[in-house]
Amino acid sequence: MSAGFRKAGVMLAVVGVLALAGCSPSGSSNGEHSLDFVYFEGGQGSEDFSEAQRATLWAPMIAKGVQIDRQAGDCGLSRLAQQVEANNVTPSIWHFCSIGEMEQAAEQGLLEKIDTDVVPVDLLQDAAVNEYGIGFGTWQIGLAYDAEAVGKEMTSIADVYDVKGYPGKRCIQNAPPQYNGALEAAMLSLGKSADDIYPIDFKAAYGELDRIRDDILLYSSSAEGSQNVLTGQCDMVLTSAANARRLIAAEPARDLRFVQEDGVLAMSALGIPKHAPNVWGANQYLKAILEDREGQKGLLEKTGNVSFMLKDPIEIPDSMKQWQQSLRGEGWIQMAEGWYQKNFDPILAQWNEWVVG
Repeated sequence: MSAGFRKAGVMLAVVGVLALAGCSPSGSSNGEHSLDFVYFEGGQGSEDFSEAQRATLWAPMIAKGVQIDRQAGDCGLSRLAQQVEANNVTPSIWHFCSIGEMEQAAEQGLLEKIDTDVVPVDLLQDAAVNEYGIGFGTWQIGLAYDAEAVGKEMTSIADVYDVKGYPGKRCIQNAPPQYNGALEAAMLSLGKSADDIYPIDFKAAYGELDRIRDDILLYSSSAEGSQNVLTGQCDMVLTSAANARRLIAAEPARDLRFVQEDGVLAMSALGIPKHAPNVWGANQYLKAILEDREGQKGLLEKTGNVSFMLKDPIEIPDSMKQWQQSLRGEGWIQMAEGWYQKNFDPILAQWNEWVVG
């Protein structure tokens, strides 16, 4: 999983905030506001991503003396719910694994409302914001393949199901279906358009999976899926775009490619926990990173993650131009994250039942 639901002017924003508040970044004992806070990163996070944030979006604030402490844990709402119920919340920013997870947290009363007098949510596309949180850190599931082994260009994730046109083993991750793209690819294979995927017709989708079962090799981790392609155990793999970029960059002598015409697009999300110790600082943080287009560009270069679905998207760096179509996600399937979240248990149970046969 990647990871996975699993990112202009910050310096000016922080300086302005401090000037208005009349305080140092860390606050003081006389009741002045502090910008220091704890950042909780859900299961899609990694030390590498955290360090990339520190070097880009967080850097101007840290340079001004703001202290951002990171915690990490699993996806899901149990940890947040326990802290809120006990009124013992330590993070002031919660990085959810998906927008659906954030929306469910809001429905359960676990989040503070975003202060829209501070946070410029009007910069975001409508699909990436609600009154309790904002989408942060896009991730994509697509199709990577060995062009020499396949023998011809692949143009859609639906090609995973075309065993006559593209013979060979295809790797699919043994993970909750919202993280492997298999069901969405099945629906495309059956003629559905990207806008008409959800709710997924499970009988039809699993019929497609049954049809090519003998041609599927299930894998457990991103590294294993990539390795299976390199060793020839699979000619193609449904995987995250970030994993595909790493694989292709690591093997420049190989004709490894990634289908950019379609795939599944999703986002993780940020919210402010109910009873957070620094709600004020959390809103200032969200304002700062939303306005920091240079920081967003830097994070994209370091991680391949588009931070926000902005109405005015940031420019794709020259180093990423070859990935522009998939990074923009134009024509891709926008994952119904809320639907997956609400139906997580039965969807996972049906997948596990299919896996064991």
